[in-house]
Amino acid sequence: MTALEHLPGARPYRLHNLVQHYEWGERGPSAFIATLLGVTDSNPRPYAELWVGAHPSAPSLMEFPDGSKRPLPEAVKQWPQEILGSSVMQSFGSSWPFLFKILSAAEPLSIQAHPDADQARRLHQQDPRHYPDPNPKPEIAVALTPFRALVGFKPVAAWREIFHSFPEIASLMDAEVLCAASQADFIKNAFRRLLTKAQQSPELLAQTVEAVANRIHEAPSPLASMAHVFHQLKAKYGPTDMGLLVLFFLNPVELSPGQAVFLAPGLPHAYLQGNIVECMTNSDNVIRLGLTAKHKDLEAMAMVLDFEPRKVSVMTPTQGMHTVYSVPCDAFEVHRWVLASRTEVSVERPGGPEILFILQGGGRLAWREEHGWAFVSYTAGQSFLFPAHLPAYRLVAETETLAFTARVPGNALGPK
Repeated sequence: MTALEHLPGARPYRLHNLVQHYEWGERGPSAFIATLLGVTDSNPRPYAELWVGAHPSAPSLMEFPDGSKRPLPEAVKQWPQEILGSSVMQSFGSSWPFLFKILSAAEPLSIQAHPDADQARRLHQQDPRHYPDPNPKPEIAVALTPFRALVGFKPVAAWREIFHSFPEIASLMDAEVLCAASQADFIKNAFRRLLTKAQQSPELLAQTVEAVANRIHEAPSPLASMAHVFHQLKAKYGPTDMGLLVLFFLNPVELSPGQAVFLAPGLPHAYLQGNIVECMTNSDNVIRLGLTAKHKDLEAMAMVLDFEPRKVSVMTPTQGMHTVYSVPCDAFEVHRWVLASRTEVSVERPGGPEILFILQGGGRLAWREEHGWAFVSYTAGQSFLFPAHLPAYRLVAETETLAFTARVPGNALGPK
């Protein structure tokens, strides 16, 4: 495609996206992402994540009316005003603000947390190989199927119950831990004590894990219910992975389709199983504690963790066709659309870029041009970019449609 001074039209642009084949993804003929994309893989790989956006690790391709394609970061660099808009550029410079994903977990992911803005800049400067960008990573997870996760530390009463049920874990603690004044201090002291013991004595950690394995079926039901996951992960990663103990101290969360949770920087979490829509700032900064063969950074984890016990708030979709998942982040906002067949909705845009992803259904996107309305068809598995200079569009569902959009919130686009 030849260089153009202006983006060729205020219209939707089809995106072509890359799959991340992480080992924990779904495999086989019923794999969620492969099925969504209509992919038949004769030598099935795990289909873990589909990235939609401009992150340099897996940028989407933007398709133009003549059929040519260009990486989205290049298009943003060439046409920042048309794609990002002046308000987004005032807030985020010429950088694409968010990353949209479809995530499909067949087995548990690592116990992890994400840095805030200051921590992300420092980690990227110190270790760019493992922290590939200087951006924080708050994120939202919206369930597409029943979804299970562990999110945030349990309250101190639950920690004491774990110590009672598993005296081998309790023996790793000391009086200073058990006498902490506040819940956050108690959890911080206990976690750091566990961290220190795991680093200083892998043999002791392994003995403790084996003792828990022998005792877990005798524990109270909330703990015993973790037995299958515990044994599955122990067989995969071995008894010297401290994540096997930490998973007991995190709150179990179960989401039904449409329900969502927001994961703030520093909040420890682990996805266990299911399919979700994810949206986050344009970052791939992950600090891992355990339950992974990837890089683990225990020092960084201790630095970023939020030790305040938190029961995560679950967002539930509205009964109507449109749900907005508002989150305390000025980089993204996720919308869910559930349209009956032969339904049409007009979408006004506040400015800034917007991503549309079709999960189910078929229909048309319509937008106004100089000489009338123009249309492009959509079907499940497709995604589109609406550039900033497109003021509105229509979503015309010919069959029952489930779709998600991600955009910069309107209140983030005002004067600074």
